[in-house]
Amino acid sequence: MPSAKSPSDDAPPRALHQVGSGQAATFRDAITSAQPDRTSRALRADTASSDGTRLALRAATITSARRSDRASLTLRADTAPPDGTRLPGDMSDVPVLAEREDLPLSTGAWVAHGGLALLPLGGVWGATRVGGDTRLGATAAETAAGMLAGYGPSRLLFLRPITPGSARWMDLEVAAFTGGLLFTPPLAALGTWGMGEVAFGRSQNQGDAYLGALAGAATGTLLAAAVDGLLTRLAEPSIRLKSARSLIGLALIGTGATLGYQWAGGGPRSNQHTR
Repeated sequence: MPSAKSPSDDAPPRALHQVGSGQAATFRDAITSAQPDRTSRALRADTASSDGTRLALRAATITSARRSDRASLTLRADTAPPDGTRLPGDMSDVPVLAEREDLPLSTGAWVAHGGLALLPLGGVWGATRVGGDTRLGATAAETAAGMLAGYGPSRLLFLRPITPGSARWMDLEVAAFTGGLLFTPPLAALGTWGMGEVAFGRSQNQGDAYLGALAGAATGTLLAAAVDGLLTRLAEPSIRLKSARSLIGLALIGTGATLGYQWAGGGPRSNQHTR
């Protein structure tokens, strides 16, 4: 018959079972504690990836801004005039159209300049035929005095914008042209009238003489503006003879004032020797 087991015989298996259970629990705890570490590492990796994307976007934005600045600087350098001219105020970025003085003029432009330059000379001679004073030197001096008196405001008639097409410069050009139309005739008429009255004897009708000079100067001013515009169009894109065009226009103003003065004034009084 088999012998009965003592309680001490079951002790080793129970002890082993307890040891195995403890190790399994420890392993599960280790796995459970490792899972948050993996999650935090994944979050850190995502954050690092997001930071890298942001840095890449910033770098791309900075690069594109630098390229834009370089392009704008290149455009400004290309459109800037050789003499370093800059437009005033907030128009510093407006491109300035370059004009070339060394471009030759066409034959038609030269002929037009020469032919219209003879017009004031003919007017000086014609002034000796419309009034009572036939002295060519007197009409020439009266024309020169009218030109000198109207020189300042007449420059406004020949003002051209630096940048054609700009609304601001178009406004300034219109304002300057209007000022030239308003102030040039009375000053030119005063110069012609003063020279005739003081140096060459008083005219028969002093009041009418000034009004005639004023009307003639106004007509000459309009003619000067038209002639300058025509000659400028023929000479483009060259700016040669620019001063000559202004001088021709100014001579037309003085000649008109002299013609009006001689015609309306009736010449010197009868006690003056004019012949």
